[in-house]
Amino acid sequence: MEATLGNNSPRRQVVRQLSLVFSGLLLLALALGLVSLYRIAQALDERERVQSHFHAEAALAQMHKNERSYLVAYAVWQAAYDHLARRVDRHWAYDEDNVGATLYSDDGYQGVFVLDDDGTHYAMLEGRLSEEGFDRHSGSSAQVLQQARQAVQQQQAASGYLLYNGQPALFAAAVIRPPSVPQPLPAAGAVLVFVRVMNPTMLNQLGQAAGLPGFAVIPASQLPTGKGHLPLGETGYALTWPIEQPGTELFHTVFMPLAFAWLIIAMVMALCARYALRASAGIDRSHRELAASKFALEASEARFKAVAEAASDWIWEADAQQHLTYLSPRFTELTGHTLERWLQRPISDLFDCETGQVETWLHGLAGSEATGSLRCQYHDRLEQRRECRIAARAIIAQKTCQGYRGTCTDITDEVAAHAHIQHLSLHDALTGLPNRNKLFRYLEEARHGDLALLMLDLDNFKPINDSLGHPAGDAVLVEVAHRLGQVTRDTDLVARLGGDEFVIVLSRPGKHDEVDRFCARLIETLKRPITFEQHKVQVGGSLGVVLSAEYPGPPGDLIRYADVALYSAKQAGKHTWRYFSAQLNTALLEKRELERELREGIPRGELRLHFQPRFKVDGVTLASAEALVRWQHPRLGLLRPDRFIALAEESDLIVQLGNWVIHEACTLARGWPLEVMVSVNMSPAQFSRSDVVRDVAEALRHTGLPAHRLELEITENVMLNDVEGALQTMNALKELGVRLNMDDFGTGYSSLGYLRTYPFDSIKIDKRFVQSLGTSNSDRSVVQAIINLGNAMGMTVTAEGVETAEQLALLSDDQCHEVQGYLLSRPVENRVLVRLMEPGEPEPGGMS
Repeated sequence: MEATLGNNSPRRQVVRQLSLVFSGLLLLALALGLVSLYRIAQALDERERVQSHFHAEAALAQMHKNERSYLVAYAVWQAAYDHLARRVDRHWAYDEDNVGATLYSDDGYQGVFVLDDDGTHYAMLEGRLSEEGFDRHSGSSAQVLQQARQAVQQQQAASGYLLYNGQPALFAAAVIRPPSVPQPLPAAGAVLVFVRVMNPTMLNQLGQAAGLPGFAVIPASQLPTGKGHLPLGETGYALTWPIEQPGTELFHTVFMPLAFAWLIIAMVMALCARYALRASAGIDRSHRELAASKFALEASEARFKAVAEAASDWIWEADAQQHLTYLSPRFTELTGHTLERWLQRPISDLFDCETGQVETWLHGLAGSEATGSLRCQYHDRLEQRRECRIAARAIIAQKTCQGYRGTCTDITDEVAAHAHIQHLSLHDALTGLPNRNKLFRYLEEARHGDLALLMLDLDNFKPINDSLGHPAGDAVLVEVAHRLGQVTRDTDLVARLGGDEFVIVLSRPGKHDEVDRFCARLIETLKRPITFEQHKVQVGGSLGVVLSAEYPGPPGDLIRYADVALYSAKQAGKHTWRYFSAQLNTALLEKRELERELREGIPRGELRLHFQPRFKVDGVTLASAEALVRWQHPRLGLLRPDRFIALAEESDLIVQLGNWVIHEACTLARGWPLEVMVSVNMSPAQFSRSDVVRDVAEALRHTGLPAHRLELEITENVMLNDVEGALQTMNALKELGVRLNMDDFGTGYSSLGYLRTYPFDSIKIDKRFVQSLGTSNSDRSVVQAIINLGNAMGMTVTAEGVETAEQLALLSDDQCHEVQGYLLSRPVENRVLVRLMEPGEPEPGGMS
């Protein structure tokens, strides 16, 4: 018995020791397993976090790029520059929907603004025009202007985040400019701003694009744990999204079985044989859980692969030595290259950059987590050069750059489209000829050479547009451009300035006689008939010529000189040419100086109204008064209308001047003692360039003058310019209640037809017939015929230019209704006219 016990005791100790060693090894293995599992879980979670962060950043970056690209299409646009950059044309922008409601209804922009240093010039809020400024909704106007003007130096737009009505929003801003602008770019200018609020709809679309559902925006101070987040600039908000945690799920799943296995091992030490199978089962379970974790990892990698294959760009990765280690399958689809050809090769072998070295650029990203982009080129499988933009970011682990990861976007089509836009910015869309921008560039480059600049204006072009329509006019312009190309050399330049104006620049033009022969040949070429849809039309041309050898200067001066000479050619009877001279320039400068003074004098109150009374044929009873404008020039004294009316008609001043006359005449007539009519002359230019019905109605409404006391004198030229339009306008004027008088009747070719067609109330016999009364029987017959015609049609007949008592007597015998002339009264100031209307005043003939 003792021997047996003695023999068992060492064995027990050995068994105990073996059990302890075995248990220790099992516990150590268990501890190592737990540590390894924890590290695997952390690695899985970190990989998922990095990937989701990368996808979120890429989605935001793509959204910014899309917003900037879309905005540039509106901001870098000649029409936008013409209608928004200086003075905002709301009709063009909103009513014609160039920058209008569809930006909200179709594109989802809650705010569209045009900003400058002095505030908001245009605002559209949720598709509706608004007078509320940008600062009413956001305090970031200075930031937006600064970023847009910094971006324009790189010919780009700016984008970022701001608070808009207290909500975080994405903005895109760009300086409004034409497609071709001088260098350097301007540091200031109007800025077009698009604002898109980051609401749930927009965030849902963004999350779908990134493959990360659950995007939300919350205050940065309330960031929850366990979620990905990206700050939204300085708005105080951040973009958040839930991050899947496959490692944590794995750890939670496997930890409990491992702990249970540890308990089993403890029990195995006590009852080794009894619980061996259970321990083995626990180990098997652990293996299954590890397999599940491997499956989760493979699923995550599969999701990343699916996103990479579905993306329009291709994704690349490189190691710290800048050798390519990964290329997504889209690389092969877009470039035609196989993956094997490029993997493990330096990235600089694939990309080539004209502005720097790719290696240097990537090296500059190695020390930070910032994302950079670089425009590069590469060659596809067919050795065709492709333009691309690569984005990259360093892979940082333990504060060391482990490599680089990024995307590549093929922008070849975008670059080609930009080049096409550049071509359009330098060429006329209709004729294909160089436009004003290219003309100025050409003149600037050749300004030190010997040139002849010819300004061409087509004669008889407007009637073609009016009679056959604009398609016919466009066909004529295209044919003219073709003929100009035939008569010029390859070294010459033909440009279209707009409308029917062209410029021909002859290099080495030779002497005057050679230029004369060219001008004669050009005019004869233009005179040949042009056929359009079985219609044969004919135009001519007038030319203004300036020789740079005689009058050198910058492009703007040469064009101005040629324009002066062109004006002289048109004055000479058209279908001819004139050379610029200093004398012509002096006359033009005087004319333009007078135009400038008139433009400034009208708002300064330098215009005056005189009135010439109109009497019944008895020469005593006052019937009406004709308003005649005068200009109290500060330097030249009181000017009659023949000194400045024609000047106003050649510019846009005739509308401003005419409206002043109507308003002032109605105002003064409202205060007359007698309720007689006031008569106002309407210029044909004013009739065609403005809405005279609106202007007359506004004058009557503001002054309170009854409409039946206003008479408008209209010449036959109004009807000649636009028959149908003139008839509609006159009918509308009659509906206001005003009277219409045909002025200078008897001098035109179709006056009788006009009387039957248009709603005139009275006619005025031209003074040339009246002044011959008593000396010419034929003129008296004409006067009698006009009076009889007026009586037959129920119209009042007025004879103007009555200067002798014999003329007045003959008109009385012929039963004319009213008379006007120096015999009865010269034009007088309003205060004199008022005294004439008062009882007891001397007869008007005494004022002659």
